[in-house]
Amino acid sequence: MQLGPYEVISPLGAGGMGEVYRARDSRLERDVAVKVLPESLVADPEALARFEREARAVAALSHPNILAIHDFGRESGTVYAVMELLEGETLRERLDAGPIPQRKALDYALQVAQGLAAAHEKGIIHRDLKPENLFLTRDGLVKILDFGLAKLDRSATAMGGMSTAPTRPATRAGMILGTVGYMSPEQVRGAAADHRSDIFSLGAVLYEMLTGERAFRKESEIETMMAILREDPLEDSNVRKALPPELEETIMHCLEKNPEERFQSARDLAFALRVAEGRGGAARSDAATRAAAATPISEASANSIAVLPFRNLSADRENEYFSDGVTEEIINALTKIGALRVASRTSAFAFKGKEEDVRRIGAALGVRNVLEGSVRQAGRRIRIGAQLINVADGYHLWSERYDREMEDVFEVQDEIARAIADALKVRLLPAEEAGISTRGTEDVEAYNDFLKGRYYFNRREAPEAIAEFERALARDPGYTDAHTGLADSYCIYGFYGGIPTLEAFAKARAAAEKAFELSPESAKVHVSLALVEHYFGWDVKNGEAELRQAIRLAPGSAPAYSWLGLMLAFTDRTVEALEMTRRATEIEPYSPNAQANVAWAYYGARRFEEAAGEFRRALHIDPNAPYPLWALGLTCMHLGRHSEAIASLEKALEVTKRRQSHYVALLGGAYAAAGRRSEALGILEELTERSAREYIAPFHLAFLHIPMGNLDEAVSCLERACAERNALGWWPRSCPFYDPLRSHPRFPALLEKILPA
Repeated sequence: MQLGPYEVISPLGAGGMGEVYRARDSRLERDVAVKVLPESLVADPEALARFEREARAVAALSHPNILAIHDFGRESGTVYAVMELLEGETLRERLDAGPIPQRKALDYALQVAQGLAAAHEKGIIHRDLKPENLFLTRDGLVKILDFGLAKLDRSATAMGGMSTAPTRPATRAGMILGTVGYMSPEQVRGAAADHRSDIFSLGAVLYEMLTGERAFRKESEIETMMAILREDPLEDSNVRKALPPELEETIMHCLEKNPEERFQSARDLAFALRVAEGRGGAARSDAATRAAAATPISEASANSIAVLPFRNLSADRENEYFSDGVTEEIINALTKIGALRVASRTSAFAFKGKEEDVRRIGAALGVRNVLEGSVRQAGRRIRIGAQLINVADGYHLWSERYDREMEDVFEVQDEIARAIADALKVRLLPAEEAGISTRGTEDVEAYNDFLKGRYYFNRREAPEAIAEFERALARDPGYTDAHTGLADSYCIYGFYGGIPTLEAFAKARAAAEKAFELSPESAKVHVSLALVEHYFGWDVKNGEAELRQAIRLAPGSAPAYSWLGLMLAFTDRTVEALEMTRRATEIEPYSPNAQANVAWAYYGARRFEEAAGEFRRALHIDPNAPYPLWALGLTCMHLGRHSEAIASLEKALEVTKRRQSHYVALLGGAYAAAGRRSEALGILEELTERSAREYIAPFHLAFLHIPMGNLDEAVSCLERACAERNALGWWPRSCPFYDPLRSHPRFPALLEKILPA
């Protein structure tokens, strides 16, 4: 049998939707799969025209996780599609053979999500995603079959089965038995289905891969559809026990009944799966890793590098601050080389403590080279080992070990930076050569204290950080970075509580101004000055000017973009706020706090659903990040999702050990909003007792009094906050949380004191 240039060799499978054959392409001398469409569809001009349009669209995708369509033709009344020939098995066949390991399941789901993202961006929706339509090739790739064809049939089955693997016997025409368990609620109801229906279906597939059971499977078709509309498969406690929390949350987010509450894009889902995969240390097959990494690595600059956190091999685990500090200093040195693109500190540190394939790291961070290392400290002796690895093939481009005295640590860091430049054949300009050797202090003890301070600051342990920065400055009063560290730490301390705000404000401003006196052209200094204005100055204009100056001085400063976007979020400049915060996430894609600031841009515009989605995305980076946990709780209160708000805030308190009074206060507010008044009163009593032994910012107490309906007391709290210059005292100007106070007779006068209109 001959179909155009294709010689049919043998049948591969048959079903009600047509027959699939192995064929030989005589022009390119390759084997292909040919699907011959049934006469019933050939006779339908509308269906035939639509099939041809969508075949062209899918053929244009050219994505490794989507079955490639090579050709479309007609021969003597026969209509056929030509596709790549696959060797392997369907996911259904793999599931029937036994359980799939968690790491494999995540790998498969991630590949499918990447394929869906590519298709959705071209406006193509699958609508019939299920294990039968996912093919596992022998070299570890997942291919999505039947893309865009299922939606041709008004009965939900008409164009199924476009597999190049042998097909199973089809059910009677028009029946949905066997696929109904993967339909979204909107499909069950007969409503319009968009790309988020595919996300629901993939969630059901992922559930099945991880648990071995179908998410929705009842005795009858009707009962299964009712389960899709009403039941949560994760309510089973045994299922929850078997799943890590981040995977449970990912599946639950896919299987939300309301499309608005699911992942809003397959790319967001892929991001969450990639984070979960990295956190679980999942190891892909070599072929899958190469396929996933090939595109981002090939697009990366040859002179791109990520410096992974150096391992602490010292006998004293407390010396981790030193290994982290050495890593950060090498990152800082490399960023001074204009020809190098260096992954940010936050992104690189997302891989701390993980045994990851360097190809996966390279793909995730978009770099071609990775620097690994270790630090061992014993008394005044240090040993630093480092090796530069090419991501594409895993070969070492350079390696060295340094056995030195502590006083030589600066020289070692400089030598490593120059060796990397040499290995990557980067020519250093004179200014860059000098920049590598420029350091904030020549006092190694001050440097050591500074590293401890930065270590504590990154953990948001403000009192400990302040103590270390002050020790560093006692040794070297001209240490600019220690001054900015001190300013930033006092900002954090004043915000989270535990010190009167005016005291924190005065000390933060003094430290930032001293840093400016020492280094007026430092971007970090201008960010610190902006933080003082943001937290205490309530001067958006000056804060914005400082951050824009920081960006001019250091266009790769993620903190500057992120803080600027946060400031703009509450000034009716949503588009610009989103632009700035998203730029920060491009620089630091693995920072939950940077991602959370994207959400604040939506929150400030009262787009709460979108804000909640972005906060959840931040939590997919780090499920224990307290800042987005707190912010998600606040946002869910606006949406009336009191259970989710309480759960998020309770987790924030758990991970911070109830230290932050504003987290405690907002949890009390969430209890009140949910009608759990006795628990809200318990929180109020707790904060009252704590105020006898520590400073509790009155601004934080308003988080509790407003939902409780204590509006007079809430206004009184804000008046005291204004007098004490509490950190976010300017929020009531536009923050939606304060809407219940806007008709209060004392509120207009309060706003006038906070910030001129």
